[in-house]
Amino acid sequence: MFNFIRQNQLDIMLFLCGMCTAMAAMLFITKFLPRKRRWILICMEIEATLLLFFDRLAYIYAGTPGAVGYIMVRLSNFMVFFITGGIVFIFNQYLIDLLTSEAKLKVIPRRLTFVGIASIIEMLLVILNVFLGFYYNFDTTNRYHRGSAFLFCYIVPIFCPILQFSAIHKYRRSFSHFIYAAIFLYIFAPIVMGIIQIFAYGISIVNMAMVLVSVFLYFFTYLDINAEAEKAHSLEIQLLKSEQQSMEMLFGEAASAFVNALEKQTKTPLGHSERNAQIARRIARLSGKRDEECDKIYYAALLSDAGADSLSYIHAYPFLSETVSHAEDRYDEHGAGIPEYARILAVAKEYERMTSDNAVPRFIVREKFIREAGAKYDPIFSQIAVRMMYSETNSQDIIENVRRVAPELVSQAYRESVTVGIPVLQAEKEISFECASIDSENPFSLPSLILFDSFDGLVHNEPRTIESFRYLEYGEIWFDSRFISTSAKNMEVRNVSELAETDSESSDSCRVVCSRFEDHLLIKLCGAGKTFEVIVALPSASKSAYIALTGENVNLTNISVLETGKNAESTSIPRIAEKIDYTDRIESDLPNIQIDSPLASFTGGVEVKDKMVLLFHTRSLPEANLVWHCPYIVLYSSDDKKMHGKNYHEYAMIKLDGEDNGSNSFATNSFMMKKTESFKSWTDWENQNKTGYECHVEFFKEKNTVTLKTHNKGIYIQNVTTVLDGSKEIFVSLTGDQCALTDIRIR
Repeated sequence: MFNFIRQNQLDIMLFLCGMCTAMAAMLFITKFLPRKRRWILICMEIEATLLLFFDRLAYIYAGTPGAVGYIMVRLSNFMVFFITGGIVFIFNQYLIDLLTSEAKLKVIPRRLTFVGIASIIEMLLVILNVFLGFYYNFDTTNRYHRGSAFLFCYIVPIFCPILQFSAIHKYRRSFSHFIYAAIFLYIFAPIVMGIIQIFAYGISIVNMAMVLVSVFLYFFTYLDINAEAEKAHSLEIQLLKSEQQSMEMLFGEAASAFVNALEKQTKTPLGHSERNAQIARRIARLSGKRDEECDKIYYAALLSDAGADSLSYIHAYPFLSETVSHAEDRYDEHGAGIPEYARILAVAKEYERMTSDNAVPRFIVREKFIREAGAKYDPIFSQIAVRMMYSETNSQDIIENVRRVAPELVSQAYRESVTVGIPVLQAEKEISFECASIDSENPFSLPSLILFDSFDGLVHNEPRTIESFRYLEYGEIWFDSRFISTSAKNMEVRNVSELAETDSESSDSCRVVCSRFEDHLLIKLCGAGKTFEVIVALPSASKSAYIALTGENVNLTNISVLETGKNAESTSIPRIAEKIDYTDRIESDLPNIQIDSPLASFTGGVEVKDKMVLLFHTRSLPEANLVWHCPYIVLYSSDDKKMHGKNYHEYAMIKLDGEDNGSNSFATNSFMMKKTESFKSWTDWENQNKTGYECHVEFFKEKNTVTLKTHNKGIYIQNVTTVLDGSKEIFVSLTGDQCALTDIRIR
């Protein structure tokens, strides 16, 4: 290493001089440094350049005879020793500037003051050495020789930087990592090289190191400037974002205030516009729109009632008027020519209008979007609206989860007050309450039950709500064993007996125990001095059944509903009407099934194979009146290969009316539904379902991906399921809602 430097050090010195000069020139044109620090750094780079330049001349003219050699060898060595002290002095000024500007020191550390004085004394001693020769001297051949006090000239270049570092280390948190690293290198690299040079005579590794660290000082300073610039840019961006958020907030508050004033002036229900906007934003988000787009759609929906003409004056946001002006356009007439925001707004407005009307059940809203998808509304956004509704309409006993029976009811006139409906299910329930008369002068006082079905689980009396919620009353039962059968297929009272006076039952205590198996109800009543049973045959097993408490001249208190833990079975309830069965057809690879309510029955699981075909005959039940009363196809896995079996993971549920349940944590689904030329109308589709037809479902499997294709009565469905849980065995099962599946074949 040292031999290489000795052989090439003149070239190395010249190269390093050029680098240092370039650094000085670049610092000269740098605009981002404080003026004082920039000039200090320029001086440091120039000093490093001169140091190495004169050191190189000293080697070139060493031993050169004549007047020129005499002058150049003495001048060059003098400048090397003199500039060494000068570099310490200038570097000291650089540190002082850092401490006063970055660390905000008002008093300069004494150590730095001492270093500044010592470096000046060192430069004066170099001048004195010209006359006394205690650092170095020359022989008659113009060759350099170390003097008796040569080692003393290393005190300032070695020990003073250590003092400088001790001062700067204390305030290191005030500087960036780049500046601190540059200072560390600038101080310790020359010291290490200086110690080595004491023993490596004849090469200038200290001066070379000084130039190199000066170059590194420039680079680290540049990196620091760049980091500061990035930080400043980041702060500027944050400030701009903050200002933008403030402007958006101001716009949002102004828009909300305007909308509130508009709603009051036009007597629109308060909150209508905000609900409309929230629904539009939700649809946009579920369709994968970015936050900025969701915000635009939100404000277009919020201000939609102002009208396109009024919004056209808001020139900064032309999408507002454009969205509102096209929101009423039919999709089947204008298609993709309708702006996308307007297509979302059209669905959102209809969704808000229908769900805000308490007389329109969620079932009807959901069916509306299925029927109008691709006709009045964009099919993609209609499908999102359907998915939004699905969780609210999927379960036939949803009312049990959201409504609880009030603990007290007062009814003076008959049916003046009625409780919410209590679902009658296979799991047996016990309803108990205390009954007292509220009018002692009226001799008649008796509680009664109303048996009924409706989409919302409530008793209805108005023609509009009766039609909307498909309200159907089966009959009424009084606690004296009288009853009226209206829409029930059959109703019988059995085992009527009087309560003995010594019976433990209190005269004002009443109890109802109810359960259901398929299309039959068993209701046991005890109260008002009697105990008896009522068997009710429903019009079909697909009908729901609710019990509501009411009465005449009664005050019902302490009303409670509890499950007994028992389940009705086929032998629990005597059959009083013939069972309606639509599975009396040919049976093939899998048993026929009849599904009377959502997901109530399903076939056994069949492992999905590549190019497998599933064939079956489907028929909607006579009571079916919604488009999703049709077959469903379920992809899943479980340890026992059964639906809802051990470790059940559901991957996809595809309904043949063109609905799907989307993706979940177990699988992703890419769903596509379109109406082909053979599709005439939903009414025609429902009629064909009730008549019955053959279904043909194809499966293609490759590793963890299953592609399903089916085309039935004008509706083409394709779904690609990618399983994420690592399961290798994927099963398919058939189920549905209010339909019978027969002649099920696997090919």
